[in-house]
Amino acid sequence: MISEAAKQDLRDRNPVTDLAGRWVSLRPGKAGGLVGPCPLHSPDPNARDSTSFECWPDRWVCATCQDGGDVIKLVMLRESMDFRGAVAWLGGAQAIDPAEAARREATAAQKRAKAESASAYFREQERERLHTYWRAAGPVAGTPIEAYLGLRGLVAPPGARLRAHAHMPYFIQRSRAGGGRAPWQRIHTGPAMLAAIIGADGRFSGLHITWVDLLQPKGKLVVADPETGEVQPSKKVRGTKNGGHIELVRCAKPHRLFIGEGIETVLSAYIAMLALGRSLDGTAFWASADLGNLCGAAAKDNRVPHPTAKDRSGRTMRVPGAEPDFASDAVTIPDSVVDLRLLGDGDSDPFATNLAMERARARHARDGRRISISWPDSGKDFNSMLVA
Repeated sequence: MISEAAKQDLRDRNPVTDLAGRWVSLRPGKAGGLVGPCPLHSPDPNARDSTSFECWPDRWVCATCQDGGDVIKLVMLRESMDFRGAVAWLGGAQAIDPAEAARREATAAQKRAKAESASAYFREQERERLHTYWRAAGPVAGTPIEAYLGLRGLVAPPGARLRAHAHMPYFIQRSRAGGGRAPWQRIHTGPAMLAAIIGADGRFSGLHITWVDLLQPKGKLVVADPETGEVQPSKKVRGTKNGGHIELVRCAKPHRLFIGEGIETVLSAYIAMLALGRSLDGTAFWASADLGNLCGAAAKDNRVPHPTAKDRSGRTMRVPGAEPDFASDAVTIPDSVVDLRLLGDGDSDPFATNLAMERARARHARDGRRISISWPDSGKDFNSMLVA
C-alpha cells in the first residue's frame, strides 16, 4: 500500500507538464497551464492547432478523451499499465518519514488553498473582462455576423444570446525560450460573433467567440501568428464553459430541448424545424460549446478498445466508454425537459463520438424523459446538409 504522502512525492518529482512535454508539443494556455495535442489520442504530436489537451504541473484534462487526472493516471493510460506499473515507471515510491509526511501535507494543503483562491480570483476577473466585451457588442442584424450566418443558411433566432462585436481583439501567447510565458500579444482586431455562456447558476460565465472574414469561402477568419506563420483557430472559448450552455432559442421552462456542441449545428436543426413547419412551442435550442461539456467524463476505468485506432507504438488505443462519471462537470438539463434531442457531429471520430453521446444519454436520463440522438449523413454535418 502506497501512502498518500508517497504518491504526492511521486507527483512532485514528475510534473505532468514535463512528462507530457516529452510526448507532444505544448504551448502556453490559460490559467498558467499548457495546451496542445493529447499524448493519448492525437495522431500528430506536433500539431500546432490542437487545443484539446490542457495540463498543469499537478493535473491534466482532455476535451476529446473526456478524461483527466494526475501524472500517474496519464502514464497508466499512455503506457497501458496498472497503477503499480505506472508508479515504477515514474521512478518508484519512496518511504516518507511520518513527521515529514505531515509537514508536506500541511504545505500541500496551503498550496491548494492558495491556488483555489487565485483560480477563483482569475475566473472572476476574466468573467468581468468578458462581460465588458459582451456589453460593448450589439445586435446581429445588419452586421458581418448576419452575413456570416447567411453564408451557412442560418439566422440568429429572436432572443438568442448572440451579439456582434465590430472590433474584437484576438490575443495569443507564446512560450519563452527556456520556459515561462511571454506577454499576451494582439495579432488581430475585427468583427466577431459573441455567444454568451450561461452557467448552471444562471450567471454569465464566459464567451464563445467566432471571428469572421467574409472574403473567406465559409466566412471564418484565417489568421496566422506573425512570427511563426502558424494558423490560429477562428473560434475560441474564454471564461468558464464547464456546466454552462449557450441559449440560441430561449424558453423559460422548456419541455423539449435540442442540444449539440456547435452553434452552427444547433442553428441548422432550428432552421430545419422551421422549414418543416414544426411547432416550436415549449422548445429550446442550446449549444454546449464542446463535446466534453455535453457528455461529461466517463466513469473511472471505463475505457474501451478502439476498433481501428492505434497509438504510435502500434497498440490499440482505448477511448472513454459509455458509462458516465456523474461527479464530473457537464451541462445541466432543466427538470422541465421531457423530450431531449441530442445532436451529433459528423466531423469527429464516429466510434468515440458515439460512445460520448451514449454517455450523454445515460447521464441526462430521468424518469419520464425521452432522449434521442440524431446524426448527420455519413461524412457530413447538419449544416452542410442544410446548405445542400
